[in-house]
Amino acid sequence: MYLAPQILSMNKLTFFLIISVLLAGFTSCQPEQRGFATPVRDYQDQRAVDSDSLRTFLETRFYNYEDYQTAATNEHVVFTIDTIKGDNASKTPLIDQVSEITLQVKDNDDVFHDHTAYILPLREGAGTSPTVADSIFVTYKGMLLNLYEFDRSTSPIWFESLSVVKGFRALMPYIKKAAPPTVNADGTYSFDGFGSAAVFMPSALGYYNQLAGVIPEYSPLIFAVDLYTYNTTDHDGDSVPTHLEDVDGDSYFDDDTDNDGIPNYRDVDDDNDGVLTRNEYDTNGDSIPDDTDNDGTADYLDND
Repeated sequence: MYLAPQILSMNKLTFFLIISVLLAGFTSCQPEQRGFATPVRDYQDQRAVDSDSLRTFLETRFYNYEDYQTAATNEHVVFTIDTIKGDNASKTPLIDQVSEITLQVKDNDDVFHDHTAYILPLREGAGTSPTVADSIFVTYKGMLLNLYEFDRSTSPIWFESLSVVKGFRALMPYIKKAAPPTVNADGTYSFDGFGSAAVFMPSALGYYNQLAGVIPEYSPLIFAVDLYTYNTTDHDGDSVPTHLEDVDGDSYFDDDTDNDGIPNYRDVDDDNDGVLTRNEYDTNGDSIPDDTDNDGTADYLDND
């Protein structure tokens, strides 16, 4: 059973203040940048190196899948990995249990490079999945390929998906949250049926050439995550959920329709027409963005 402080009912301002404090100590996904490797390696060359390292790792390692198969739905399982040899020679390798996803990484010249991450489902959750832009309430464990554990949270914490490395937030749509929590007499929450998954990512989906705490530059990363609940985010309060503010779908959330220097997800008037986005996004409440002039561009992105 997982108990969480009663912070789910706090107002939005308090909620974001809590996030800010928590993120200050979340070194695995909000790193203290101490410097950069020099020179910066070519993305395609490093992609090949990381791909070989990840595939070799996945082909020769297994995780404690029996523990997940027998655990109760409210029981936390510590994710562990070991080598397939000796008494473990008959274990199922990770490579046979993961699925591949392709994510694009943009370099300093705005050129996109495809990178492959590997998703490992650990436990089916009872609820729905967040988007890559939502606020999530999780426990997690971060490791290098040598199985050095560089970070862990054993008690659930809130943080925003947009504040973490690209490979971590890409995992979120593959995990389902728990059933609605129950409130205990002491004011804590109990969660049942929380989902779990892990991601194995190349360095470009992590910190690449950044020196982040104890994480060396160009390090592929592993994160195992338990998802308890999440909140759909609307960073600018304009009634457009943040995940829909990525107009070009590249997962960078740097779209700036009116070129005013403020990305859409932080801009209360996305097209700079003097009408707040909230007042022209979906005025009839049918969950479809309004397009008054039927030109194929939603009113909140159309300044004519």
